[in-house]
Amino acid sequence: MVTLKRLFVAACIIVLAAQLVRPTIDNPPVKADFSGPADVKAILQRACYNCHSNQTELAWFDKIVPAYWIVAGHVEDGRAVLNFSDWDSLPAAVRKGKLFECLNQMTFNTMPLGSYTAVHHEGRISGEDLATLRAYLLTLPAPNLADTARSGAAMRQFAAWRLAPSAATPPISLNGIAFPTGFEDWEVLATSERWDNGTLRVILANPTAMRAFRNGHTNPWPDSSTFAKIAWDASADTAGHIEAGEFKQVEFMIKDRVKYKSTGGWGWARWVKGLALQPYGKTAAFTSECLNCHAPMKDRDLFFSLPPAPVAPTDGYRVIATSVSHGLTSTLMGDAPAATAARSGRPYPDGSNLFLVTWTQKEDPHWFGANIPADTLRTVRVTVGSSAMNALTDSILTMRPSVLP
Repeated sequence: MVTLKRLFVAACIIVLAAQLVRPTIDNPPVKADFSGPADVKAILQRACYNCHSNQTELAWFDKIVPAYWIVAGHVEDGRAVLNFSDWDSLPAAVRKGKLFECLNQMTFNTMPLGSYTAVHHEGRISGEDLATLRAYLLTLPAPNLADTARSGAAMRQFAAWRLAPSAATPPISLNGIAFPTGFEDWEVLATSERWDNGTLRVILANPTAMRAFRNGHTNPWPDSSTFAKIAWDASADTAGHIEAGEFKQVEFMIKDRVKYKSTGGWGWARWVKGLALQPYGKTAAFTSECLNCHAPMKDRDLFFSLPPAPVAPTDGYRVIATSVSHGLTSTLMGDAPAATAARSGRPYPDGSNLFLVTWTQKEDPHWFGANIPADTLRTVRVTVGSSAMNALTDSILTMRPSVLP
């Protein structure tokens, strides 16, 4: 009995002493708070602000160690990712992107953390909250409108690319990943229209990933599976046709469960600034952004939507161009001779083959702010120089290739 009492007293002393070890949680002055509609701000305040602003309010149970230590870490990490108290210091495009990410994190119960809402019931997100946020995001300016400045930039980049389609090898990413050369010849796995940020995207998969996809081995993906996601500005005309405009960036996911264990089993890398291909980020910690964005897909090996079947109709077809028009999305692919010609500015050689696939669109079920292919509407194959040429095939041959790094 004496021993138990001594243990109890010792435990109490340790707990009391631990209360003195308290990392600082301060509330610096608010520089520029979120200034959206009151109902939207109210949702963000009760669900996000305790960790993502300089207006942290601790409940009594948050102040007790060891809970306090956990809270302090969450506040530090949360403010580093997004701080609503510095809202207006962010560029408009970044603010918009953060809001879409918030909504998608909430939709899949990634944020607020379950451990937070378990004791902070006011932070729970309801279906009505999600509807309010979606309605607000739909009112934000659409970037897919006709824009002469955007189309002009695309034409200048295209002209420069045609003069010098091959550039020097880009620098290594900040987390040590070398730029994967030859990725532009991988097969097309999927396409998407990101209307939230005004880009068209094509996802290419290396042979390991394509074999896994065709065999249904995608959760998890096998090691060495690698994906390239290419993004272009969505360049619209006054008739509502959108084609891939200025090349913006390319990012990669590289599967290696041992090498990249600390980042979800994936190596993440991104090169930005168009054809300048500058490594993204300020430090190697940029990968936390990638993980945060993909966190809602934790039960799918961090991978977003997959098509019901491979996009490319035949092994070896390579992306040439992509576009969207009135609820339809199209991707033009070609065999090696056709793709080489398209990327070098030469005419398609006789006997080369192109394939134009057109789908109806649907909302991406895993990302509010994107449309992805739904049902195949038609496929058109063109063999250059054949007798089967007509107005449709002629128009395919004149499609402007999308700029590739």
